[in-house]
Formats: sequence, C-alpha cells, structure tokens
Amino acid sequence: VFTVSPNEQAALRMFGKFDSVATEGLHWFWPAPIGTRNIVVVTETRRLELGFRSGTEGITATQVVPVESQMITGDDNIVDVQAVVQYVIIDLPYFLFNVDDPGEPLRGVSPGEPDGRTLRDVTESALRQVVGSRKIDDVLTTEKEQVQTEVLSLMKRMLNDYQTGIDVRGVLLQNVNPPREVQDAFDDVVRAREDRDKLINLAQAYEADQIPKANGSAARIVEAAQGFKDGRIAKASGEALGFRAILEGYKISPDVTRERLYLEAIENILPKTRKFIIAGDTGVLPLLPIGDDQQLPTLSGGQ
Repeated sequence: VFTVSPNEQAALRMFGKFDSVATEGLHWFWPAPIGTRNIVVVTETRRLELGFRSGTEGITATQVVPVESQMITGDDNIVDVQAVVQYVIIDLPYFLFNVDDPGEPLRGVSPGEPDGRTLRDVTESALRQVVGSRKIDDVLTTEKEQVQTEVLSLMKRMLNDYQTGIDVRGVLLQNVNPPREVQDAFDDVVRAREDRDKLINLAQAYEADQIPKANGSAARIVEAAQGFKDGRIAKASGEALGFRAILEGYKISPDVTRERLYLEAIENILPKTRKFIIAGDTGVLPLLPIGDDQQLPTLSGGQ
C-alpha cells in the first residue's frame, strides 16, 4: 500500500516492465520483487542553468562555465551566453524509461532521467544554432526576445522527437556579453553607436525644421513667378489687341494711321525736344508740347 501526493505521479512496474501510472491517492500494488514503483513530483517547475552555476552546497558564488557559454555568432564573433531553462514533466513513462542518461549529481538528477545531460545538450545545441545564425549586435542588444523564442521552439521540437516526456516552459537569457579580453572594444563600439544615433536624431530634427521652411519659400517663389507670368501674358494680350486695333485703323485709313504712328514714335524718341509740324503751305503747327503749357507761335511761309 502506498500514497501518491497531489503533485506526484507513480510509475508502476511488474517484473521490471512498465505497467501503469498511479495518480494522487491511496493505492495497492504488488510488493517487491514482483512489483516496483517510482514516485516522481511532476507539477514542480524545474530549472537548468547553462553557461554558469549558481551557488550550491559548498559554493557561495556564481561560477562561469566557459565551455558552455562561449559561442560563435553568425558574423564570426565570440560571445558569452548564459541561460536558464524552466521545464516540467508531462509524460512520466517517457521521462523514466524512454531515454538513458548519465544524470547530473550536482543538480540532483539521477542516472536514466533525461533532464540531466540530455536536456543540457539539447539546450546548448539549440542555443548555439540560434546564436550562430545571428549577428553579435542582435544577441547583445536588440533581439534577445527573438533569440529566446527561437531557442524555446527548437528545444520543444527536439525533446518531443526524443520522446523525453519533458516540456520546456521558458528559456531566459541571463548575461550576454563579449569575452572579457575584448569587452573594452565592444564598449567603445556601443558608445560610438550611441553617438551616431544622437547625431542622426539631431540631423532628423534639423531636417524636420528646415524642410517646411524650404517648402514655404518654394511656394512663395512659385506664386511670384505665376503672378509675373500672368502679368506678362495679360500685358502681351493687351498689346496684341492694341496692335489689332491699329491694324484695323490702318486698313481703313492707311495714310492717317501711318502719320499718327510716325508722330507718336517721334514723341517717344525726342520726349524733351520742342517739335513743330510743317504741313506744306498751310503753315507750321505745334505738336502737342506735352508738359509745356506755353502756346507756341504759328509760323508761315513754309518755315
């Protein structure tokens, strides 16, 4: 007779072969050596650390494991990646009997349970695959969330193919840094990138300020040009209408029109000169002295 707690399941074996799974409650099964049972906590979220080891018994400080954490990115840079994997058991028979594993005594994982070396190798393989397909800047700064999501999806698929009975609930990247030997150089790059972004923002602000002003100036120039164009067209149209009127008058009375045009031309050519019209034997007639109110005398004798 045995009891299974609410957070546990029991895998029952008869003569070493798996028989059934017992859930919470009081149960009876064949005694040893005919029957054996493995009672395992299945609702607890378990934890795997990759690239580092937090304080354990006899160890108070976190230890870095470079052989796990150092990886090559897609642009051939080296980066230290530390991650935490959270997982639960979803299929107890698969977990206990389907995968052989050397276990990890430091984590309390017994031999034969796949959350030992098997889970660590799956995590490392998935993380190296995802990091190796991305640039170092993506892993260090902007795309950590995407890296975590891709690693989680890849691990789920691999563990399902292996039939481990494990379901990964989360992959959390902890410290992601370049190696210590080149840390200063990467810091310089980060600062240079920040300065670049600052200058770009200033340039964009200047652009946003100047473009509306330039557009306004351009619009004013275009409007002035349009007004000048309309004025010239109107003036040319008026001159054309005047020319047509002169042409109509010339057709009716060419001599008078020709003489009038001649006199108007002389008036424009010699605007400040006093002019007289000598009309054959009829005498001398003044030509409208514009701006001069003095009455000119009339000469005779054709002078």
